Amino acid sequence: MVSSLMQHEWVSPYFLGSSDPKEADIGLFGLCWDGTSSFKPGSRFAGSAVRESSQGMEEFSFYQQASLMDIKYTDYGDLFLPPGQKDRVLASIESAVREVVAAGHFPIGYGGEHLLAYPLIMLAYERHPDLAVVHFDAHADIRPELWGDELTHATILGRVADKIGYANLKQFGIRSGSAEEWKLTQQHDTLRPFTKEAIKEHLDSLGDRPIYLTCDLDVLDPSIYPGTGTPEPGGILWDVLIGGLKQLSGRRLVGMDCLELSPHYDPSGVSAITMAKTLREMIILASRRKR
Repeated sequence: MVSSLMQHEWVSPYFLGSSDPKEADIGLFGLCWDGTSSFKPGSRFAGSAVRESSQGMEEFSFYQQASLMDIKYTDYGDLFLPPGQKDRVLASIESAVREVVAAGHFPIGYGGEHLLAYPLIMLAYERHPDLAVVHFDAHADIRPELWGDELTHATILGRVADKIGYANLKQFGIRSGSAEEWKLTQQHDTLRPFTKEAIKEHLDSLGDRPIYLTCDLDVLDPSIYPGTGTPEPGGILWDVLIGGLKQLSGRRLVGMDCLELSPHYDPSGVSAITMAKTLREMIILASRRKR
């Protein structure tokens, strides 16, 4: 958002194009915490890196033929999430997202570890008991527990499935997990190939049901997205991600997240701009959602 004072321009620290919350239909917010990261932490620093990168990208999307300048959305900034206090962090996110939704804003969280999507998904499920979750990721994240903890970045989709039912979870891009997770994916038939055809087929099967998209950007190959704490070779490329996202256009979306950026593992800044551009596409999708 650029404001003017006399002949000067002042550039805000918010995401490119962010507008007044009172005018907005969509609410972005940084969720930057990495307290259960099991390999390399650092996603607590994602928010500022994404905002800075957004100032260097085009507001217009070639892929969806739309401009952020034509959409009313606001960036709330980063929610304060204290290190080492998981229960407080999750409770704070739940409370904050309730306020975002109460303000009439479509919620999009971004930045930190994947566990932080849990309160967003549970609130969407609270509002929509027939919720379907679409999961883009390199990792299955359905372990029953990790080192004795049932709620971590590596178990979140398992806890989601415990609530909504495995039949309402479909996972795309998964290429890593434990032997136990593999058995669960086969038992419950959660895995699908990351192709636009497979994504469209699944979304078509949902009909008019509400959809929550949770996107861990390590679904991308680390050759183009090295800024993550858990890189996995064999991932998809950018054009494939865009093809998948575009299948959600016009669907009954009720919430989204874009998580797992650890910017200091990628000094080139490419990973941060990749998350910023993914958020641009998500904002456009949210603006075109079925109401």
